[in-house]
Amino acid sequence: MVPSPLLNAFHLTKVYGSGQARVSAVDDVSMSVSAGELVLIMGPSGSGKTTLLSMLGALLTPTSGEVEIDGVRLGSLTASKLPAVRATKIGFIFQGFNLLEALTVEENILFPARLARGGVAAARGRAGDLIDRLGLAHRRTALPRTLSGGEKQRVAIARALINQPPIILADEPTGNLDSESGQEVMMVLHDIARDEGRAILFVSHDPRIEDVADRVLWLEDGALRDRRQDRHSWVRDPVCGMRVDEVTASVFAEYEGRNLAFCSQRCLERFQADPERYAAKLT
Repeated sequence: MVPSPLLNAFHLTKVYGSGQARVSAVDDVSMSVSAGELVLIMGPSGSGKTTLLSMLGALLTPTSGEVEIDGVRLGSLTASKLPAVRATKIGFIFQGFNLLEALTVEENILFPARLARGGVAAARGRAGDLIDRLGLAHRRTALPRTLSGGEKQRVAIARALINQPPIILADEPTGNLDSESGQEVMMVLHDIARDEGRAILFVSHDPRIEDVADRVLWLEDGALRDRRQDRHSWVRDPVCGMRVDEVTASVFAEYEGRNLAFCSQRCLERFQADPERYAAKLT
């Protein structure tokens, strides 16, 4: 039986400005994430990823559309009830870690428990379990300034899980990590989704996450599509190295019998001016 979605978005739109200055940061996006599923949203800078994540996390009110979290429609709630939803239904993981520098590892993990039923006292046992599971036992009393990037992100993951939320939202969680630490964080979240039946939604530029994600969604110009359902063929622009979809690209050139795709007319012109310079990048 297919698990019921824990997170649903129905025709979400976010518009800034009006008239000629009107910009649709998110344009009629509908999606869902089920228990035990890890979904990745990718897209170029400025495509609306953070805006979408903020609406899904009840941090930003959509211009139109609706968000449903664990069966609760956010539009039906008053502003005074939203903090409780964020505290108990959603765990947030950020690229910048957002740890409190004056608090120890354990105190940072327990901090959100102040907003949950039972408070810090009821959460101490869970905190100990998370500290052990994430390999932080030897750093329990350490301050953030003494931690590595990978350790900080593991603290942030434990903090996001302390109130046992059904949904985890992660905004560029590997962006500040080296390759090894980033891989470690991805696998931790992958295991959490599977073992604990949580719905995890990543927003990231990191292509390594594609290997562990159940679904990869592409957000561009505020619109969303499923890259595993649509027909795409991803190649590299030989000039700037940007990934280009051969199906939707509009700038092409032929070189030694090959049809090359470019991200822009400017990159095409650079290639045509000195093709041998960029030929080594072709695979």
